[in-house]
Amino acid sequence: MTEQEVDALCYQLQVYLGHGLDTCGWKILSQVLFSEADDPEEYYESLSELRQKGYEEVLQRARRRIQELLDKHKNTESMVELLDLYQMEDEAYSSLAEATTELYQYLLQPFRDMRELAMLRRQQIKISMENDYLGPRRIESLQKEDADWQRKAHMAVLSIQDLTVKYFEITAKAQKAVYDRMRADQKKFGKASWAAAAERMEKLQYAVSKETLQMMRAKEICLEQRKHALKEEMQSLQGGTEAIARLDQLEADYYDLQLQLYEVQFEILKCEELLLTAQLESIKRLISEKRDEVVYYDTYESMEAMLEKEEMAASVYLQREELQKLQQKARQLEARRGRVSAKKSYLRNKKEICIAKHNEKFQQRTRSEDEYRAHHTVQLKREKLHDEEERKSAWVSQERQKTLDRLRTFKQRYPGQVILKSTRLRLAHARRKSAASPVPQEDQCDSLPGVLQVEEKTEEVGERRGKLGPSQTAEPQSLAQLEDTALAQPEAISLPLIGVTSELPAPVSLPLLNNNDLELCSVIEDPLPPPLPPTPPPPPPPPPPPPPPPLPVAKDSAPETLEKDMPRKEGNEKRIPKSASAPSAHLFDSSQLVSARKKLRKTAEGLQRRRVSSPMDEVLASLKRGSFHLKKVEQRTLPPFPDEDDSNNILAQIRKGVKLKKVQKDVLRESFTLLPDTDPLTRSIHEALRRIKEASPESEDEEEALPCTDWEN
Repeated sequence: MTEQEVDALCYQLQVYLGHGLDTCGWKILSQVLFSEADDPEEYYESLSELRQKGYEEVLQRARRRIQELLDKHKNTESMVELLDLYQMEDEAYSSLAEATTELYQYLLQPFRDMRELAMLRRQQIKISMENDYLGPRRIESLQKEDADWQRKAHMAVLSIQDLTVKYFEITAKAQKAVYDRMRADQKKFGKASWAAAAERMEKLQYAVSKETLQMMRAKEICLEQRKHALKEEMQSLQGGTEAIARLDQLEADYYDLQLQLYEVQFEILKCEELLLTAQLESIKRLISEKRDEVVYYDTYESMEAMLEKEEMAASVYLQREELQKLQQKARQLEARRGRVSAKKSYLRNKKEICIAKHNEKFQQRTRSEDEYRAHHTVQLKREKLHDEEERKSAWVSQERQKTLDRLRTFKQRYPGQVILKSTRLRLAHARRKSAASPVPQEDQCDSLPGVLQVEEKTEEVGERRGKLGPSQTAEPQSLAQLEDTALAQPEAISLPLIGVTSELPAPVSLPLLNNNDLELCSVIEDPLPPPLPPTPPPPPPPPPPPPPPPLPVAKDSAPETLEKDMPRKEGNEKRIPKSASAPSAHLFDSSQLVSARKKLRKTAEGLQRRRVSSPMDEVLASLKRGSFHLKKVEQRTLPPFPDEDDSNNILAQIRKGVKLKKVQKDVLRESFTLLPDTDPLTRSIHEALRRIKEASPESEDEEEALPCTDWEN
């Protein structure tokens, strides 16, 4: 069944259904045509979709028609049949181009309407904002609406460009198929027989180049629009965590688009070269035909006689002028083709430079990532070591603070002075005492580690001096016993560790006592009755003991000392009342007791001040007392440089009274805010745009490199 028969049958069916609808109505007609299980809404179709499908069906029929004609070339042997087939192919291609144009005009119409509506609405908004008196909210809403319409217009333009590219792809593909088939036919025939189809082949070559050129230019416009959108997105990037990564991604997309654009531009130049080649071949063929043309003239005796006639002379001159014009046009086409070739080489070099720079940037990024990874590893190790050192120092400071707190608590509980006596000093003293004179066993204190001195003992000594009478101090004391007592006093000054070990986990170094303090401690140690006045003064005490040994020795000897201190301390407590009731074994002077009490009070006050004051407080206190004087330092002035002038020396100018100009903070702040490269994101954007400008072939560069005046002619 042919297409005309199908159309006639469809028309008759349409008339029949129309009469049935007018007679019976839609309800009865729908019940007859459709079953109850079917949904009538499924049989409705959008009018726009129906029209689009109709245009697509027409286009498919035109394509099938051209394909059928192209398949007939295999069975064609004569040139006459081939010329008839070429004529049918031209008609089929014209119908294909018409169907494609109708389809894409229908597809383009909504986007064209949207573009026109958007431009009209933007113009109305602009007029309203310029002429009407509007508030800030209304102006803001109009600006938002204008931006929305601008976005819609831009999307419509992009859709129009995409549809234009698709249209030229269809037409160029059809033209190229016809041209390739004709080139295959050329191989079957000789030059003489093919001369009849040479003109059509030149026209086809020109048409194919033109359609391909239009398609490539449409693609170029699309790529330029996408490049412009990427560049605007780069410039509108805001600071954030992923801004730099987004910038790198946009730059990579831009380079991909640039490479595609180079390919498209290269194809455009290639199509232009094909156009010029087709025109040049056509002109050369005409020139050869003009030269080979045979002209028959009347019989003349000479050439001069023939040229004497005006008609013959005009025809000869006209033929020469046409030949000269064709030759001049051929030279122009050759020059334009040379410029196109130069442009192709220039574009090829730009593409190679773009690829090289892109690869260099990629390698640089990879190298920087490797360097950052290596540096980051080293930095992590350094930070780890630094954290460990900080943790250790914090632990040491914490332990030191705990030790100081325990020591402060101990000093507040026992505010007397304390020293630690080494085992070596105790052994030496025991040997001296045994060599001097023996003493009773209950009074020996060779293994006694030490006695804690407190300030309350001074008050006990004073009270006992008032209570003891002369009957308790009547027994004399020998010089040897006094010397033994004086020698035994340094041993009594070392500190027992019975009460300290529970609070001090680590050994603590305590301040030592001088000779005067040793005398005071020896006086206050035993609560004995005051000495008799007629006894002579005791000999001077021995020299002070050397400083105590290192702390680990004291720490090692601490357990043994603790084990021996418990029974001896109890024995000392038991012997105290016995010595109080027994006759005195020591002789003291009242003036010595008074001086000892004063010195002990000063020592206690000094210790208290040392606990609560700092070295700076002591310096300030000494300044107030006048015991410490600060020395005034003379101001030293540097001599001026011999080669420096006073006009260049700002200090000299200030001494002379030159006033300095005050810098305005606003100007200074603006000067700092105008710096372009303070933000790393802004600096990265500028560098990316600079690389983009170097990679993109701008029109100014092309014009400078290749001046072409008659390119668009």
